[in-house]
Amino acid sequence: MNRRQILSTIPAAVAVAGATASSLHAQQQSANALGLSRFDHMSVNVANFDKSVEWYRDKLGMEVEVSWKVSALNGKQLAYLTLNGTRVLEIVAADPNGTGLRRADTFGQHFGRTGYGHLCFATGNVDETMAALAARGVTAFVEAETYPLDGTEYVRRVAFIYDPEGNVIEFGEPLKQAS
Repeated sequence: MNRRQILSTIPAAVAVAGATASSLHAQQQSANALGLSRFDHMSVNVANFDKSVEWYRDKLGMEVEVSWKVSALNGKQLAYLTLNGTRVLEIVAADPNGTGLRRADTFGQHFGRTGYGHLCFATGNVDETMAALAARGVTAFVEAETYPLDGTEYVRRVAFIYDPEGNVIEFGEPLKQAS
C-alpha cells in the first residue's frame, strides 16, 4: 500500500488539524520558499501505546488531540498529543516485535549515538519543573545543571528524564548571559 492510500484512511479532520485547508495553505506560503511555517510534531514509536499516552498525559500534562487506527496497517494505533494547544507528539504503537534504540545509561551514551536524541520542553524554572515531576513519581536521568555554551556568552539550565520507553526528554530554561 502506498503513502496516499494510507493517508486516505486518516479522517479529513485530522489531516487539517483544526485549520481550514485554505488558511493552512496561506500559513505555509507565508513561511519560506519551501512552504514550511512551523514545527508540527515528532513521532515516537512505543511498545505500550496506552501506557505511553497515559504517561504523557498524567506526567507532562499533555492532552490527546485525536486518536485513531490505520486500517491499512492492521489497525495500528496513533494519537496526536498537544501541550498548551500545540501539537507536539504523535504516539505510534510499534509492531509487537519492533526494535528500537538501546536505552542510554549515561549522558555520554545519550550524546554518543546517532538518530533520535531527545525532545526538549521550555520551562521558566527547571528546578520547579523537576520538583513537580518528582511529586508525580518521575525521577531525573540528569539532575538540573547550568552549563556554559562554550565559545559563547550564554549559559543554560537544563535537566533530563526518561519516558516509559526510555526516550530522553529535556527541560530547558531560556538562554541567559553568563555573569
